[in-house]
Amino acid sequence: MGRMTERRRDRRIPLGCKVGLKFRGHAAPVVGDCIELSVSGMTIHSRHVPQMDEVFEVAVLPPEHGGPFQPLHARVRVRRCHNLGPSGLYEMGVEIIEIIR
Repeated sequence: MGRMTERRRDRRIPLGCKVGLKFRGHAAPVVGDCIELSVSGMTIHSRHVPQMDEVFEVAVLPPEHGGPFQPLHARVRVRRCHNLGPSGLYEMGVEIIEIIR
């Protein structure tokens, strides 16, 4: 299997929703964007530089015109992260380890 071969089994759905990231030791949440979501994980863009295997809470907010839906609250673990260049954003792939509500 080549390095660039797709290894994820779950279908991913493009989202583009705002997220709040709550890290241990940080008083205020960090705001980011959920780029895509699957059953087992999500891709997030934010200015926070996470540690590999860092665990934190995320609240995925519903789309602005998506109706009266509640945010998805989950505990996630960082599985990959890379710098997106001069924008100062980082892309992280996270695994969902627990749905909080």
